Amino acid sequence: MAGATPQPLWPEAMNRRKLKPHDIVLPPREEAARLIALLGPTNTGKTHHAIDRLLSHRTGMIGLPLRLLAREVYDRLLERRPAGEVALVTGEEKIVPPAPRYWVSTVEAMPLGEPVEFLAVDEIQLAADP
Repeated sequence: MAGATPQPLWPEAMNRRKLKPHDIVLPPREEAARLIALLGPTNTGKTHHAIDRLLSHRTGMIGLPLRLLAREVYDRLLERRPAGEVALVTGEEKIVPPAPRYWVSTVEAMPLGEPVEFLAVDEIQLAADP
């Protein structure tokens, strides 16, 4: 239905096989930390959805599998937020304003000591538990 307001779909609709990331509307966040896995085939909007969720929080970080993808996401965030709010950290580039609210990085360069409200890892299979 075009123009209809999306209704919260968590967790009941997660059992549906053809659910697209942009169809998911999570309920308001609670004080307790939560872990949500957003899984799906290539080109279904998972990274786009993660960026939208990132920007819905006061602070956040996203780790990406490739330097060029991190740079692309950084550039996309700069279209929506001032440069002083967004940091980029990869193995080759480091653009860190004095007080960034949002961090974009390659997975291996994620500044894990930075406290954030939201954390996304694109291509989660790249993550490891030390």
